Amino acid sequence: MLNTTLPEGVAVDGQVRLCLEGDLHPDGSFGKEWLIVTDEKLLVFSQNGAGVKQRQELPFKEISEPKSANFIGGGAFEVLHNGECLELLRYTNSRMPQFATAAGLMEKWLKGEEAEIPEEDVQRCPKCDFPLDNGSKICPACTPKSRTMRRLIGYLKPYWAAALGLTLLSLLSLSLSLVQPFLQTPLFDTVLRPVGTPKPLEVRLHLLGVLVLIMLGTSLLNIVVGVTQGWLSAWLGNHITNDVRCQLYQHLQYLSLRFFDKRQMGTVISRVNQDTGMLQQFLVWGSQDLVRNLLMILGIGIMLFVLNWKIACFVLIPAPLVVLVARRFWRRIRFFMGRFFRRWGRVNSLLNETLNGLRVVKAFAQEAREIRRFKEQSLELATAGVQAEWMWGLLFSGVGVLVMAGMLMVQYFGGREVLVGNLTAGKFVSITTYVMMFYGPVQAMSMLMSWSSRSITAAERVFEVLDSEREKIDEKDTVPLPHIAGKVEFKNVCFGYERHRPALKNVSFTVEAGEMIGLVGHSGAGKSTTMNLLCRFYEANDGEILIDGVPMHKLRIEDLRQQIGFVPQTTFLFSGTIAENIAYAKPDATPEEIIRAAKIANAHDFIRAKPDGYETLIGEGGKGLSGGEQQRLAIARAVLHNPRILILDEATSHVDVETEKQIQEAIARLVHGRTTFAIAHRLSTLKNANRLFVLKGGEIAEMGTHDELLAKEDGEFHRLVKTYQEISNVRALER
Repeated sequence: MLNTTLPEGVAVDGQVRLCLEGDLHPDGSFGKEWLIVTDEKLLVFSQNGAGVKQRQELPFKEISEPKSANFIGGGAFEVLHNGECLELLRYTNSRMPQFATAAGLMEKWLKGEEAEIPEEDVQRCPKCDFPLDNGSKICPACTPKSRTMRRLIGYLKPYWAAALGLTLLSLLSLSLSLVQPFLQTPLFDTVLRPVGTPKPLEVRLHLLGVLVLIMLGTSLLNIVVGVTQGWLSAWLGNHITNDVRCQLYQHLQYLSLRFFDKRQMGTVISRVNQDTGMLQQFLVWGSQDLVRNLLMILGIGIMLFVLNWKIACFVLIPAPLVVLVARRFWRRIRFFMGRFFRRWGRVNSLLNETLNGLRVVKAFAQEAREIRRFKEQSLELATAGVQAEWMWGLLFSGVGVLVMAGMLMVQYFGGREVLVGNLTAGKFVSITTYVMMFYGPVQAMSMLMSWSSRSITAAERVFEVLDSEREKIDEKDTVPLPHIAGKVEFKNVCFGYERHRPALKNVSFTVEAGEMIGLVGHSGAGKSTTMNLLCRFYEANDGEILIDGVPMHKLRIEDLRQQIGFVPQTTFLFSGTIAENIAYAKPDATPEEIIRAAKIANAHDFIRAKPDGYETLIGEGGKGLSGGEQQRLAIARAVLHNPRILILDEATSHVDVETEKQIQEAIARLVHGRTTFAIAHRLSTLKNANRLFVLKGGEIAEMGTHDELLAKEDGEFHRLVKTYQEISNVRALER
């Protein structure tokens, strides 16, 4: 971690500006080393068997070009000293981001610029230092499971009346279940085998009928209570699950794109479907059984002490052992269930990825390969499931042995009490019935622990997403800007999808309202990244972006995005009608407005030629339409949105010449009066731009009009045009 705290036993002269720990020795073996930067020196300390010793010392002003060099499995921190490249210390891949950030800081300090140590990109648990997922504040390693249960119980608040009713029904069901075993005592000791002076036969026959009727009544009433309890539990569990699922989906909508950058979409989908489904099963049935069994254990325990406290003590002897065994196995079961869910998420991701890319799979005849991949992932899932079930089987078997031991002790000591006359046969039958009823819930609890471990693991995965930081939408002092003129300024903007790998470096430019700007450069130069920052899909690491002179982070994000139109390179269309897709940005648009937008986008003619016109249904992702038709629908969508700032990302890159001409006509109408940023590989499409920004390696290499840049024979734009012309000539010869 980047800080200024020196390791124990190290003292240096001057003010410490930076202290960073490496985890490899120069020979590649694991060990601790420290890079320390003071006002005047750069020092390297190493820890060995003799303690911590200084290994390197360089005057800070004599070094230059600090950098983090990437190797396989790790990296090295290097500087230039007197024209010679020096390797100062090594580290594994886990330390790479920190050393890359340190190199950037030192470069600024060497230039005389002020720069503070940034917060660490990788968030860690404050208790155990476990690395957390981007935006997450929940540590899976040390978060108490009771907190998860309390959060689940918190979802009962809107349904407190139903929860109270379910509790009362559970208590009633428990009371009715305890009646029949209790009646065994008068049935045996008064009716069947009377103790003491027997009552007349007529009285005993009448009492037998009364007892049987009471048993029948309690059984029927218990059935009615059970059916009502089951219905109410299902209603309550499904509503709570619906609340969790909807809250999860809503939260996903407001998470930043950083959250999804390093996550497979299938694993995210599994949180919404699979994990909430597992949670639903537990809330509907598992929680009901859990409450019922807990109440049964408590109620039966009380009845046993009422009938005979000595035998009740024998019954309870195995109970603490059951708890100890369960606690010992609990963490292991949760570990295996966590692995099971993770592998299930991988299977979902592979399935989602393969089916979406089925055309590519078939085009390259890779069906066998994908089948093999799926079998491997599915086998890993099956293995994790077997391990979890095996662990649960051990737990259940251990509990079964303890339960059997308890039953045998009750049979033996209870039988002795009957033989010596201290216990009647009726009470013995009641006690043994209660004991069988007691150990049933105890055994069921071990099964429920397996079930609840799955559900708690699922709940933790859901809460992990819910606890991820939402996209920074609005700050307290935001400025409303209902109408944007369109002036855009970038001031020394730096950004990296990973902080130690910058995609943009000190980018600065000003675009006046109504200007059309062309962004050109090789793939990876930073064109799309620049537009991602303008849309505020990501926040700049350094520097500032202003819209109409207002810093972007001070603007209401709703005001910003409602006035930015985006036509992406790969058009995404939703399942539905053509009209619904055009009106996506303006759901209340009238048919006349939709048709007008389609005409401006040169889409009206091909839409009208469809059998159902604007009501033509299209498949997910625009299936059923050509690439040019999809692009024109995207332009129509942007027209209807009526943005003040328009972004065109390779809008004509995958279409034929005739379609490109139609799209260019549509774009010419669309850009009129708007600030426009156009990214294009076909450089001829940018001739109408007011200015071109040529990006290279995340920096603006050149800036000017098309003709000005083309006139610079040694310029980057001139080389790009020349390369493009050579490629075009080759294509022409091939035809």
